[in-house]
Parts: sequence; C-alpha cells; structure tokens
Amino acid sequence: MKNINLPFSTIEELELFINENSIEDSKQLLIQLFCSCTDLIFIKSVQKYIQKKLPSCVLIGTTTDGVIDSSTVYYKSKNVASFSIFESTKLQAKLIKYAECEHCIYDAGKLLASYIQDEDLKALISFADGINTNGEDFVKGIEAVVPNAVLAGGLSGDNGELKETYVFDNYEITNSGAVGVGLINPNLNVATSYLFDWKPIGKKMRVTKAVNNRVYELDGLPVVDVYAKYMGQELANKLPQIGIEFPLIFEKDEISLGRAPLVKHDDGSMTFAGNIDEYDMVSFGVGDIDAILNNGTYAIHSFANQNMCQAEAVFIYSCMARRRFLENYITHELETLAKLGSSSGFFTYGEFFHFQNKNQLLNETMTFIALSETCHQIDHHVILQDESFDRTEIINTQHVLANLANTVSNELADLNEHLEQRVRENSTYIFQQAYINQLTGLPNRISLINALEKHVGQVLLLINIDDFTTINDFYGYQVGDEVLKKIGAVLQQFAREHNSRAYKLPSDEFAMILDVKNHKTVIENNIKELIAAIENREYYFNEHHIHIGITIAGAIINTNKTGLVNADMTLKLAKNQGKSFMLFNEDLKLAQQYEYNVKMANLIKNALVSGNVIPYYQPIVDVNTLETRKYEALVRLKKPDGTILLPCQFLEISRKIRLYEKITLTMIEQTFSFFSKNDLKFSINFDFSDIASEKIKKFLFEKIKEYGIAEQLTIEILETHEFQDVQAVLDFVDEVYAHNAKIAIDDFGSGYANFEYITNIRSDFMKIDGSLIKNIHKDKNARIIAETIIGFAKKLNKKIVAEYVHSKEVFDVVKELGVDYVQGYYLGEPKELI
Repeated sequence: MKNINLPFSTIEELELFINENSIEDSKQLLIQLFCSCTDLIFIKSVQKYIQKKLPSCVLIGTTTDGVIDSSTVYYKSKNVASFSIFESTKLQAKLIKYAECEHCIYDAGKLLASYIQDEDLKALISFADGINTNGEDFVKGIEAVVPNAVLAGGLSGDNGELKETYVFDNYEITNSGAVGVGLINPNLNVATSYLFDWKPIGKKMRVTKAVNNRVYELDGLPVVDVYAKYMGQELANKLPQIGIEFPLIFEKDEISLGRAPLVKHDDGSMTFAGNIDEYDMVSFGVGDIDAILNNGTYAIHSFANQNMCQAEAVFIYSCMARRRFLENYITHELETLAKLGSSSGFFTYGEFFHFQNKNQLLNETMTFIALSETCHQIDHHVILQDESFDRTEIINTQHVLANLANTVSNELADLNEHLEQRVRENSTYIFQQAYINQLTGLPNRISLINALEKHVGQVLLLINIDDFTTINDFYGYQVGDEVLKKIGAVLQQFAREHNSRAYKLPSDEFAMILDVKNHKTVIENNIKELIAAIENREYYFNEHHIHIGITIAGAIINTNKTGLVNADMTLKLAKNQGKSFMLFNEDLKLAQQYEYNVKMANLIKNALVSGNVIPYYQPIVDVNTLETRKYEALVRLKKPDGTILLPCQFLEISRKIRLYEKITLTMIEQTFSFFSKNDLKFSINFDFSDIASEKIKKFLFEKIKEYGIAEQLTIEILETHEFQDVQAVLDFVDEVYAHNAKIAIDDFGSGYANFEYITNIRSDFMKIDGSLIKNIHKDKNARIIAETIIGFAKKLNKKIVAEYVHSKEVFDVVKELGVDYVQGYYLGEPKELI
C-alpha cells in the first residue's frame, strides 16, 4: 500500500495534489479527511468534489480540535487529507445516524460493525460525533459484533467549543452519528498502541451518583462543586472547556483511563466522554511533562522493537487535552511517530483503542495504528537513534505547578497510606454489608431504593425465580445458593450489554433498572430477551440438570415513588395468572386494590382491638318439625358506621396480614362464652389452617373445659384447600371426640371433598355445600349429585344438613331427598342476637 498526506485550505490545492500525484479512482482508495473547522459549506464542497473526481473511493471524515500531518499540527488554518492506496485490502464503509438506532449509541456501534463485518476483517477505523456520543457505549457495541477486529479512531471535535461536531462520508454528513471503514484483508499487518502518562493527583474520590457517562456526585458532592473545591471557582466557572485538561483518572481492565468533561449541567452534574460507574474510585488527573516526553519516546521505541514490519501508514488519534497541555512541544511525540512511517491524524474528544479483544474509550492519550500490506523490515537504527530533548525550553509556570502538585500529593499519600488503608478496609466492609448482597455480589435492595430516584422515566423490572422453594427443598440450600449466583451472573452480563444495572432482592427475587425507551414494544422485547437469556441456558449442579424459569414484572420509575410498589403488585398478579411477564398499567387497577387492601388491613386491626369482630348465629332446623336444633356461629366484622362485612370481604386479607389466627381465637372466646349461659347447641367452623395451628388447638380445648360446653359443641371442618397431612386431621378429630364434642364435615361437594375423605374421617354430620343446593330445584345434575351424597352418607349413619335453602322450592326438594336438617335464609338469617 501507499500513503500520502496533504495539508490544504482550498479545493484548488486538493485538486492540484491529486493530479500531481496521479491518484486514480479506485474502490481500494481510502481518504481520511481531518477538518480543522466546522464549516459545513466547505465540507460539502469537498464531498462534492471527491464525488465527481474519485467516485469509487471510500471517504470518511471528521471535524477536529487540530489536525496532524507528520510532525506538524494545524488548527483552524489547514485541513489534512490522507490518501491510502491499498493493493490487496477490501474497504467496507458505512455512516450511521443515531436516529436510525432503537437503543441509540450502543446499538449504533453494533449496527456499524454489522455492516462492516467480514471473516477477514482485520481493522476498523471509526469517527463518532463528540457531543452526542457516549464513546464507551459506542465502542462496546462494536466489540459485541467484531471483538477480534482492531479498532482505532475517535470522537470528533470543534476546536474546544464543545457545541457541534460532524462526521461524514462521500455523500452524507451528521452531527449525531458515526462513520467507519473496515479494512478487510487477512494478511494486513496491523499494530496499535497508546501513550498516556496523565498522573492522578490528590485524594481518591468515590463516585456516589452516576448514570452512564453523566456523573452527579463525588463523595456526595455535586461534581462541579468538587472541581471548584480543588481546582478553584474560576476554573469551575469555565468548565468544561478548561476542565478537559483535568480529567478524572481511574483503572479499568488493567488500563489507566481518563475521562474528560464534555458538558456542564445546571444541576451541578457533568457529562464525560465515557462511562464512569457508581462506586468507582477516581482522582483528578494532571499532565506530567517528564513522563509524557520521556515515557512517550520509550514507548514508541518499544513498539518499534516489537513490530518487525515497516509501517506503510501510521494514523494518529490524540486527545485535545494532550495538545493543549504540551502546546508546541507535542511535535516531539509526533516526530518520533513519523519515523515509523507516513503519518497523519487528528486531535479528538476521546480516543478509540483495542486491547486483548476489548475496545476501550480513552482520554488524554495519543493512540496510533500502524498498517502495512507488505512486511519490510524496520530500520531500527533510524527509529531507535539516541534522542536528546532539551526540556529547559519548555519550562513554564503550568509545568512547575503540575510538578509541585504531584510531588506534594505523593508525599501526602505516603504519609497517610497506613491510615487510609485501614479506613478503606473498614469502609469497604461497611459498604459491602450495607449495600451489596454477599452471595451474588450485586447491589442489594437498599442500593436499589437509593437508585430509583436517579432513574426516573426508566423501567424497573422485578425478576422472580419460579418454584425456587421447590429447588431448595429438592436439591438443598447449597444448590439453591448456586442457582442464585448463576442467575445473578447472567443478569449482570445482560445489564452490562444493555446499559442497565442488576440488583439482588431478598429471597428469590432480583431487580433491574433498564435504560430503554418508554415504549411497550421496546420494553417487552427486552424482557423477552432477558427471559431467553436465563431460561435457554443449561444449569448443572452436582451433575444434575435444573431448568430455571422466571417471571418478570415491569413498571416505569416515576416521581411519585410508586414504581417499586407497582412492579411488586404486577409481579404478584403475573404469578397468580401464570404469565411469564406483565407490565404495569393503570387499567389493572392494582393501585386501587392495594389501597383497598391497606384500608381493610387497618379496619381488621382496629376491629380486633375494639371488639368489632363478632359472631352472628344462623339456625339449623329439623326438616320435619321445623324446630331449631342448633346454631352455626358465623364470623362478621362491624365497621365504625355499623355496616356489617361478610367473611369473604376480610378473611383472606386477614390471612395475608397474619391476623386470621386472632380472629379464630376471638370467635372461640365469644361463642363459647355466649352458649355457656344457655343449653343451646351450636357449631363453629375450623379449616385446615386452624387444625395445623398448635396455638389454636390448645386454646380450643382449654376453652372447652373452661366453659363446659363440650356436649353442646359441633366442630365443622371446612375444606378451603387440599390438605396433605391427613393424619393431623384424624388426630384432631379423635381429640374432639375425647372431649365429648361432635364433628361435622362442612361444604361437602365443594370440589375438595371426596368419598374417600368422608370414609376416613369420623363425623356425626355432613353438610352438603350450597353450590349444589341453591339451584337443586331446577338443576337435574345438582339433584343427582346431592341424591348420591345423601344415600352414601345415610349408609354411614351420618346426619345430613342442606345449606343455602333460600326458598320453599329448594326446601321441598331437599326434604324429598331425605336430608335431616336444613339451613338457609328461607328458615332464618344469621343474626347477632337469638
């Protein structure tokens, strides 16, 4: 390949250069155009000329903070066109506008890479606009598609004004997008490296509030206030233009990174050129002139030693802060690089770099990529000749102050190292205990609650592992913990790929704050992708394969702080309805139900305290004589206004708030007390949860003895749900008979009861469920079933009670079928007094 560069100001200069160098139109001609101005008229005129003169070539261009031609730097005065004429390398280029991308910057990187992707892709050079681009998201999007391709390039500039930057190709130009070209040739020699040497200065600070590349707080203070505190109010007032030379420095993936500020916001936050995560430890950075000049030369020499092929082209993408700090002496680095081969490039608002199959966004660096199609051995004598550099010429106040600040900072750091180490250890322990789930390493519920107010408008997902209790019971808690850790790892990976964050909640739940558009289809697609990421994986524990299923609920995080509540209510509804996911919306009326539940819970608590949970009594009548034989005690709740609530309105809620047991105890106390004062017979209801409660059973038998009502009492066993511990029921029945009370099977025919059940449990009475009785006068099937039950019960010598006898027609039918007793509104309504 051949590479030649032209610094130019006019179209005429460009045309003369192309003609004099006999540059011919070709699909293998790459033109990189580095513009020192943001004059759209000029850029479009260059585009138009190249379209006409070299219609087959590939053009990618960018506005800059200065352009590079070999060791010469131009800013505002000239542009640089770099002509790379390849022989065996195929070029594939694409311009992407962010408006075309559903999830914006990350997807823009993926989309650009997918257009350029090829099995022989060796390198990718890309420029992205420097104001609207989250550079880290962009390069990670490229990495997701072509992780092995060497990435170079950077964010476009506008001479430090930080207002509007542009990238372009042969035909289009955009201030919100990216352009890139793939170099497709398996034999292309590609080598890349970078120079940094910005030193951290002062104390390390924790990022306490950040969203992607927008940082709100350091050590709990607004970022702008932190700059003012350490750098002075005058510098803070001129952010971000001056602040670019004082980036935040931190370590990531074994690389020292700088993040330069790009935008200052009214709330005291700042947008930086790349992402900075919450909890990262950062320091201010300042250029170290000795390290930059000496280490830069050494690094370039080392690069030359490691790469045996003479570069046919060297492209330099260097940070604007580096140029501004070194001023005219930036040429020292450029002169050394120029010895590697024909060099050109520009000063960026952020540099793209590729290291160990990972892409990074850098700041404050000088990155370079060396290309060659043929491998001619490097003349190391030329490259590695001794270079003396007289630093006395460049000593100025800024450099002296930087050296002073670094020296003082290092001395203070040495003096406080032991103390800071102990503080870090204690702080880390406390923080980990307070904000991090120890099993998964994910932020916990407290961290989630603190994060919600920072992510208003984003989507909160609650993720529940289906049947996790079964996993614990069947495989053991150790396997259950491994399941949680593996699910946490999958969620963490998904969150990284989607600019989101995962959290571990108590028990078997996780959460995620998803940074996507508030659009139903977009949210649902992300949820489906997340479900597939978890459920399509293979999970092996101790050679056992376990299938993991999840249920997800989503809600928008709002300013009313109801996002978590809405998601939680929606998750419960999704679980109840057997759906894999559900999104909250007002039509579900979950908030109204939640409000109703809260009011009812308070009403139940107050009623128990004030004695307004009371028994009502309904007569059970002999079917032949119509005499009342006994009364069934039925629970009621009296509201402050005198309104009476039925059990269906409050009993289920009482179970959820764990007051059901108290209701049962108060019913036993009041009913036994009332009937101990007369000789009337009565019955009370017990369900399986009452039988399973040792406290209730103990209380029941104590009160039977205390009030002496055993021979008056019948316990009606309600079948509200299937019960596995039949022996517990049998033991309870035996104890009831031992106390000389009676047993009735209630609601027989309701769906849970069966003939095997009635034959196993001793009882004196069997009550046929009202669902069979209420329409028996006109439902032939109900009549047949009831008749069968009655016949069966009579053979077992059990007395039969028909419930829900609400009319004479029903009464006549059940009497004809041979029941012994009847109960219902036709014979008597439940009343507080009898």
